[in-house]
Amino acid sequence: MSKPLISVITVTRNLIEAGRRETMRAALDCVQAQSFRAVEHVIWDGASTDGTQALLEEWQAENCADATAIPIIYQSDTDAGLYDAMNKAVALASGEYVIFLNSDDSLASTDILGELATLVRAEQPDFVYGGTLQTLEDGSTKNHSRTNLSAFLQRMPFCHNSMLVRRDVFLALGGHDLSYRVASDYDFVFRMLMEGYSGAGTKLPVSKFSARGVSANILGVAKDYAEVWSRYFGQMAGCGKIDGEETLNWYRTGQLPISMCRAALRGAKGNETMRRAALHSLKITLRRRMQPWRKWDYLQG
Repeated sequence: MSKPLISVITVTRNLIEAGRRETMRAALDCVQAQSFRAVEHVIWDGASTDGTQALLEEWQAENCADATAIPIIYQSDTDAGLYDAMNKAVALASGEYVIFLNSDDSLASTDILGELATLVRAEQPDFVYGGTLQTLEDGSTKNHSRTNLSAFLQRMPFCHNSMLVRRDVFLALGGHDLSYRVASDYDFVFRMLMEGYSGAGTKLPVSKFSARGVSANILGVAKDYAEVWSRYFGQMAGCGKIDGEETLNWYRTGQLPISMCRAALRGAKGNETMRRAALHSLKITLRRRMQPWRKWDYLQG
């Protein structure tokens, strides 16, 4: 096969023990069902000990026997956790763009990679993002179509699994920072937008996810977000010393201090996405200053 345009990245460890055998098979099948075929599926397994390796090898052999199948590139080895596994999988990939698909998630439709490929070929963006479908406990789905790059100073502007990013951009930024336990995806997107990389958006849902997984750890996400902000604002002129508890309170109240919004605006320096984000954050902060009742009970105690 010629070099693929898109590499779908899935990382695993002890799928059978976690009860994800069926969802992982569904993830494989949703990639194989794509109408757009300039794709490869890269699977990195973190040296599973529950029979997952044998299962994945069986599925890969089945894939290799089908000349029409989207190829599966599989490797199993030790890693330092979820984000390290993702970084290692990207290193194995050969696609121009990569997209992350968890072992219990799926692509939103059989033609979504084709839709993204059309957008990529037309605009050649550094990244593409879209909406996300969430699977609820009763089996129904909720469409999260609202995405907003201007909100990135405060939150993830789109779902990590609904982003297609140039592989060379991912590598140039050093991939996911392993010092973040549960929100390294936010740190990566934050750094990417801070560096001025340009993206293209679509209203189409790209992936479908459940609320399970490491990112469902709300307190852990809050602490990682606070660390991202501490690192960024802590090195900006005029911001002074910033500690983790202070930035954690920004997450509690859903607002950045006015001084930080102004500092971000001064630091935009021609980065239009950054400028809009700073103004958006200032607007949010001014509005929420009139809502003193805002708090986050998950952080109590």
